[in-house]
Amino acid sequence: MTGHATEMADRVAIHNLLMEYGAALDRRDFDAFGKLFGADGRYGTLENYTVGPEAGTMMRERYETGSNTVAVPNFHLFFNEVIWFETPDRARSTSACMFMTTPDPETRQLSIAVAATYDDELVREEDGSWRFARRTLLPFTNGPATAG
Repeated sequence: MTGHATEMADRVAIHNLLMEYGAALDRRDFDAFGKLFGADGRYGTLENYTVGPEAGTMMRERYETGSNTVAVPNFHLFFNEVIWFETPDRARSTSACMFMTTPDPETRQLSIAVAATYDDELVREEDGSWRFARRTLLPFTNGPATAG
């Protein structure tokens, strides 16, 4: 802890921001999702990203017609969340996530569609709310198969 006066309240607000990321996607509320990012907040992978509220538009397209078209229900599970402060108005976080979906409509058996870590830069906006200044998704990979 850095010891600034609002640190505990800020940790709760940042945790809520991290959780709302998944909840907005799970509700398919892409407008709310876009508002999680500052006006110049970057969202994406190391290779591809979008800026600001356009993140909501990008995810709407991916969920409805693109490579992330998924079965309903689906949900995000987050874990290993760590938050640290660079200043009272700037923070960093890392967390991990599994995006669960039900691709078989008959069995509705859960399947892990994506497993990833997130590397975040967070900023307190003028209105006091916390937003993503940058959220980078880093998919888990197992690497090449090795002969046993």
